[in-house]
Amino acid sequence: MAAYRTIVTAQIEHSYLEQLKKYSEVIVAGWAKTGNLMTEDELIKILEDADILIVGYEKVSAEVISSSKKLRLIGCCRSNPVNVDIDAARSAGIPVLYTPGRNANSAAEFTMGLILAEIRHIARAYHSLKIGRYLGKPAERGKLPAKKDVIWELDGESPYKKFKGFELSGRTLGLIGLGSIGMRLAKLARAFGMRVVAFDPYCSEERAGKAHVKLLDLKEVLILSDILSIHCKVTDETIGLIGREQLALMKPTAYIINTARAAVIQEDALIEALQNKMIAGAALDVFWDEPLPANHPLLMMDNVTITPHLGGASYDVPARHSQMMIEDVIRWIKNQQPVNVFS
Repeated sequence: MAAYRTIVTAQIEHSYLEQLKKYSEVIVAGWAKTGNLMTEDELIKILEDADILIVGYEKVSAEVISSSKKLRLIGCCRSNPVNVDIDAARSAGIPVLYTPGRNANSAAEFTMGLILAEIRHIARAYHSLKIGRYLGKPAERGKLPAKKDVIWELDGESPYKKFKGFELSGRTLGLIGLGSIGMRLAKLARAFGMRVVAFDPYCSEERAGKAHVKLLDLKEVLILSDILSIHCKVTDETIGLIGREQLALMKPTAYIINTARAAVIQEDALIEALQNKMIAGAALDVFWDEPLPANHPLLMMDNVTITPHLGGASYDVPARHSQMMIEDVIRWIKNQQPVNVFS
């Protein structure tokens, strides 16, 4: 009989579950099994005889922790275990494992996609065609005469004029936060020929230098950036970090990108800046309320690209966090030191 009992509500790939089964009884439940998050009461009930919990998005509250008398280890498959009450876990002597950087590549690539979509008007141009703008008369496919030079209409309000953007090469990318996502994005931006500067009071010059990023204070980053991208955690220091005063420092031709957390930017300040063309535009994957309310002013703007919190939604992320988490859980079972211990 297995010495341990593990409850898994996170999406863990089958091959890694099979590895864990060599050391523990494994029960898959909650979001990983049904696609629905477990309630606090449901979590307490299923953890009654559990030694280990591997969670994705369920909230592991102080009540859940105090009620789970046998629980000895919590693993949270996120870059920041915000859904786990860390203080309660610490008080109970339960270590919390996590998976830092699990979606860094996914989020960085998505951010670069948003940057391109916004400054080159890709989403707006796509939408215009889909709703019937800039189209010709119906024609039978393949029956029109061949032309050596096929171009769109250039006279009047042509798409070529309306959706003209600019190149990234030679522009400055400013980063707020130079963690794993920021570092990866810096590398991608440099491949486009961009200069990269960053504000991160907790990043060393040595670390930044490895990514060819120049560390500056927040004011300098705001003034210099052609594109400002947010990549910091939500803390007491960062909530509302970008407000009216900060946005006023940015170039009127600058864009702001946020794939981190909406709370870093003051909502009303950003809306006003976009409405009054104080900045050129924004691309946002995160919002102050999610789902985004149907009457939100961002939906009415033509200088904003918005997506429904998709930065980490790649098929590669579960494989990465599965390996990181299961290898660490097995280390703990073997009385070895796990690599990624949050608390």
